[in-house]
Amino acid sequence: MSIVELDSGEKLDRRDMTRNRIVDTSLELFLKEGFRDTTMASIAKESGISRKTLYEYFKTKEEITTIIDMCLFREYNRIMEESMPRLCGNGYNKLKQYFGLIDSNIDKFRDRIMFTGMYDYNVKTNELNSSLKNEFYDIINQSTWYLTEILEQGIEDGSIKGCIAPYLTANTIGDSWLCLAQRVFRRQKSLGMSKVECREMIPLQLSLFLEGLKA
Repeated sequence: MSIVELDSGEKLDRRDMTRNRIVDTSLELFLKEGFRDTTMASIAKESGISRKTLYEYFKTKEEITTIIDMCLFREYNRIMEESMPRLCGNGYNKLKQYFGLIDSNIDKFRDRIMFTGMYDYNVKTNELNSSLKNEFYDIINQSTWYLTEILEQGIEDGSIKGCIAPYLTANTIGDSWLCLAQRVFRRQKSLGMSKVECREMIPLQLSLFLEGLKA
């Protein structure tokens, strides 16, 4: 999971490699030990660096967790940005294809989706420094605008109900499938359902949205 974006053929320098190693190690620790039991000391130890070196990269574990959360949405945005030009048909047909992209890619984000639930519960974004907070909000908003654009087209061409507020609806859909995915991946056993049944809840939810939005 790289947090440093490079042009094709460009190589990471030593500092970037260390930064990425810290983030990857932190994600593993947070998923294994939980947010509260993961400390800056344990992150430094598992990353193979001193605490002093760790603090040269990140000041708090909240800062690290925000970077991890941003990685998920940045990768999601990359997939959608590459896929949007290939969606075809009216707004409703594009919405079906968009939901198909979510369902086909969701499993490879399993660990990071589980992490987003931990992040939402434990981290208060208003306590982050303003630069990181603004970057975080920009990435989240970008992920919403891809869906908003499709909904607006569907309303305009008459294939999607015109009574909805596109941006609010896009936010609702995004939060809903992400929350369900968090629950499905983290709580399969306690849900008392098979792994296959749990996983099928996600496309079922998306199909219900499709049915509700069709004009």
